[in-house]
Amino acid sequence: MRKAILPLAAGVAVCSLYLGAQEPDKVPPSLEKAAGDANQPDPFDPDVNAPKMVRVQVEYVELSHETLTDLLFLADPPSADATPLRKQVQELVKKGEAKVMETMVVNARSGEKSLAESINEFIYPTEYEPPELPSTVSIPDRPGGLNPEEVKLLRMMRTPATPTSFETRNLGSTLEIEATTDDGSYIDLRLAPDIVWHTGESVWIEDKLPDGNVSKIQMPKIYSARITTALTCKEGQYVLAGVVSPKDAQGTTDLSRKLMIFVKCDTLSVK
Repeated sequence: MRKAILPLAAGVAVCSLYLGAQEPDKVPPSLEKAAGDANQPDPFDPDVNAPKMVRVQVEYVELSHETLTDLLFLADPPSADATPLRKQVQELVKKGEAKVMETMVVNARSGEKSLAESINEFIYPTEYEPPELPSTVSIPDRPGGLNPEEVKLLRMMRTPATPTSFETRNLGSTLEIEATTDDGSYIDLRLAPDIVWHTGESVWIEDKLPDGNVSKIQMPKIYSARITTALTCKEGQYVLAGVVSPKDAQGTTDLSRKLMIFVKCDTLSVK
């Protein structure tokens, strides 16, 4: 009996080794799931775990009020994806029926603020001391008082309105953003694009001095086209962030024209 058992045991061992050698290696469940889902990122792609930045592009496009209304009326169905709308607007730009007024681009790391500026620092007075005479004036004591020449000289001693406080306003374009993303597909964005013009001066008081000089108290007229908002963007898609009215030649609001503000976000892999 002992001699019959040994060959049988040896045969079982050889069969087990053969089956073990033929059995394929098992794929880890996490990799098998990722490989079976075409929408999942490739786990072997070096860009998947690479650090990422966010690029934000803001465009101001000017067109007529009627054209804007037609575009929005025909935009069906409504969607946060404004890429088709941006393509329609670009065709109008090529035809000369719309104009790209400004394009601002800034890159930032996720969760951090970033600022891009193209500005001229405009300094202007905000407070004035009014015109005044000296606190003490010696007048000759003689019959008849002052003659006309002396009265003229006395008036010339009056000081004009004098600025005492100043502020600075940035004229030009400014883009401030804060973009946050986890996987790079969607970006939560806070932004405040702004375009500022100095359109003239507003005179509050004007006084002509005896020597012919003119003393004025005036304040600047400032026109701004800006929005402050928060958006959720999909990578590579345009979003219509808002619409505002531009200024006319006199520096007042031109309701016959509109500025469409488009925003596009892209994630950039750091290689």
